[in-house]
Amino acid sequence: MIRNFSFYLLLLAVGLFTSCDDKVDVRSKTFCVQVEYVREYHCTSSEPVHVVEFLSPNSLATKITHINASVAKYQAAMLDLPDSVLVTGKNFYMQFHRDANREKKAALGYCTMEYLPVNILVCEAISKSCL
Repeated sequence: MIRNFSFYLLLLAVGLFTSCDDKVDVRSKTFCVQVEYVREYHCTSSEPVHVVEFLSPNSLATKITHINASVAKYQAAMLDLPDSVLVTGKNFYMQFHRDANREKKAALGYCTMEYLPVNILVCEAISKSCL
């Protein structure tokens, strides 16, 4: 009986140390895409964060599908966007990456101010095109 208890205790310990958290690299590679500024993002704790809509699909953006499943939008909440692009409807090219550490610092655990939480990404630069 004690042997079985020890075995189950060992399984529990292994399970706790190998949790089911997202295995996201601390920092992803840099992407460049065209986006449109949407608005301020409300589910963050400290830094100013803004919602952008990607004009083409991207694996780091959050896919938002409406009732009509044929229409999908890709959005993300961006850290470090310069003030010059904070105009609703403004299109621009942006270089960005995902940083798990910054995302954890900026995200709130639970938020009711947004219809749907989106991934938080980091803007590196704004440019006139992606080359």
